Formats: sequence, C-alpha cells, structure tokens
Amino acid sequence: MQQFYASVSFCYKNAGYLFILCLPVMTVEFTLVYFVMSLGIEPNMSETEVEVISSVAIPIFILLVLSLILSVSILGGAMISFKALSANNAMTPYQDLYLGTKKFFPLLLGYLIHSLAFSVGMLFLVFPGFFLYARLGLFPLYIMFEDNSAMDALNKSWHATDEVAMKLFALTAVFIGIQLIFSLIGGLTGIDSSIGFLAIATLIKYATMMPLLYLFFSLYQSITLKQ
Repeated sequence: MQQFYASVSFCYKNAGYLFILCLPVMTVEFTLVYFVMSLGIEPNMSETEVEVISSVAIPIFILLVLSLILSVSILGGAMISFKALSANNAMTPYQDLYLGTKKFFPLLLGYLIHSLAFSVGMLFLVFPGFFLYARLGLFPLYIMFEDNSAMDALNKSWHATDEVAMKLFALTAVFIGIQLIFSLIGGLTGIDSSIGFLAIATLIKYATMMPLLYLFFSLYQSITLKQ
C-alpha cells in the first residue's frame, strides 16, 4: 500500500500541473462522448435521422482523431512530467505533451497492442485484463526514455514487472476498478448520459490514471537505479 499512497500523494501535490496536462484530452473526450450521445443513435433509424448524423460525420471524425492523438501523446507527456517534477525541473505541461507527440507513432502502436491485450483479458473474467494492463504498462517509459520500438518496449515491460507482478496487478485493479465501478453505478442509475455525470466520469478517469502512470514511472526508476 506504500506505493499506492506515494502515487496518490505525488499526484495530489502536483494536481494543478497534471490537471493542465490532462485538460486538452479531457475536453476533447468529454465533447466527443457528449456529442455522440446527444445524437441518440438507435439501431432502427429513419432516413431523416441518418441524414442528420451524416451531416455531423466530419466534426465527429475530427474529434475522434484529436482524441486519439491526445490520448496517445499524454502517455509520453505524463512520463516527461513525472521526471521533470521529481527533479524539480518542470517546464510547462504543454511542452511535456508536445514531447509526447514527437513519439506518437511508436506510442500509438504500443497503445493499440496494450489496449487490445487489456480488452481481451477483460473478456476472461475481468482480472486477466488488469494483469495484462499492469505487466505491459511500462511501455511508454521505454519508448520515451530509451527510444525503444513499441514491440521492444512491451517486451521489456513484461520482463521488468516479473518480480512485482501480483503487487502491480492489485494496484492496477484498484485504480481501474474505481473507473469501472463509477461507470457501472451511472449505468444502473440511468444518469450516465447527463452532462454532470460525463464531466465527473472524465475527471475520475484521469484522476485515477495519473497515479497509475506514476506508479509505472516509479517502478521504472527503481529498475534503472538497480541496473
């Protein structure tokens, strides 16, 4: 639990900086989800409804592309932020995010494989998804700090987390579990399409994702110090 409190404490201490870092992707994600949900897409739509959706296809596509770019870039940007903040040598959040975009394509490939592994694992009674997410979660660090390819980074992450696999699995399950439980509550109560719920869900997603990413960062630091 020491690692859990240390991650939460670090992110709480630097909450303002990390909030600004996450603000672009949070804004785009919230706008995209609310925009799509407001269309009220149903399986059996009339021709008029199809025409309305077709008329907003371009804005939705633009938001999708922006969301993907920012969701991938923030993985690298967050690691730059953690390193700079730990050394009291912080630049600005958007400079960190820009450095993340410079490694966009290897991060994208790693992100897609990591997400696929997590999704497949979730189909097998949920917990394998948490396990795979944890074991492969260090890939952005190897890409950002060691200039590894996506496949090499994922491979190194798997081997580097071997000794702490179960502990990392448990902490990952806590952080991601908070997101899933909140979404489940929203779905069961029927408020998951409201503006307020979507805004809070977005905040919770990144308020739990940043400590989890910092957990991976601190593990990477301890590994590199031992080498």
